[in-house]
Amino acid sequence: MSVMFSKVTLTADNGNTASLLCSGCPHDNYDLEDWTIYQKFMSDNLGCESVKAEVETFIYGDGEVFTANEYEVAAFTGRGEKFLHHPDVHLQSMSSFTIYPPFVSLQNVMDRLS
Repeated sequence: MSVMFSKVTLTADNGNTASLLCSGCPHDNYDLEDWTIYQKFMSDNLGCESVKAEVETFIYGDGEVFTANEYEVAAFTGRGEKFLHHPDVHLQSMSSFTIYPPFVSLQNVMDRLS
């Protein structure tokens, strides 16, 4: 059995960056919405027009591939960056996509409060 997970590096157009491990191979922002680091990064960079996500997808182990669950991802995260260089961890693919956060204007916020 092997598991698939990804390292995602987020870069906002203001230069801020963050990295996280997540399950599977994300293809868009909807695949990242449940991850706390993603949520915090997006809330810390509300004024950005775009965020680039660079995805490195890995397979850990041999045999049939399953998507890593949140507990496995937490264990991999706890092992640190060196874990990605473990002999049983293999880079499967690399990709990227751009996230365009919704523009929230002060007027939109005021309209919701009234």
